[in-house]
Amino acid sequence: MNMDTFALALLVLCVGALGLSVVYEASRLTATGSRKALLRRKLEAQAADLATLSRRIEDAQAESTSRQESLDRLTAERGRLTGLIASVKASKIALVHEIGDAQNGAQRFESELRTVPDFARLDPRRMLFARAIWDRRNIARVWADTPDAAAAMLQRAFSERNGVLSSRPETIPLIPVGSGTNDGARPVSP
Repeated sequence: MNMDTFALALLVLCVGALGLSVVYEASRLTATGSRKALLRRKLEAQAADLATLSRRIEDAQAESTSRQESLDRLTAERGRLTGLIASVKASKIALVHEIGDAQNGAQRFESELRTVPDFARLDPRRMLFARAIWDRRNIARVWADTPDAAAAMLQRAFSERNGVLSSRPETIPLIPVGSGTNDGARPVSP
């Protein structure tokens, strides 16, 4: 009887151990399955985020391309308009007012002349010239030794009191005339 009891006890212990191992494996498989499901959901969420970010990047690239095309068009239009303005300025008759003498050592300066903002209300007796000449481009050519001297001569000749404003005088370089000898100089055309 001892042997039967021992065998039965051993059988019960083996069945119990087998049952515990089955329960343990089942719970481990369940935990692994739930972790897989959780990781799958995280992966799907990240894939959705990635798809959203990809769409946003494509939209940003399309917008960037569109803006660059617009900027290129505006730059081309600006270049065209700048060229037109330059050609209109060059083709428009300019009235040139000479100040000073082109003596040896004097430099040539040029300044744009324009009217003051309230020119229309200015008393005609204070004007240096008729109103009609100010419909054209007016340039002052000043022969002086220094830029300050040129500015002073411009201020004496054309002042706000007379309804005229002048830009800062700019030096216009002179190039030699003749065949290798410096027998004079002539101004470079602007």
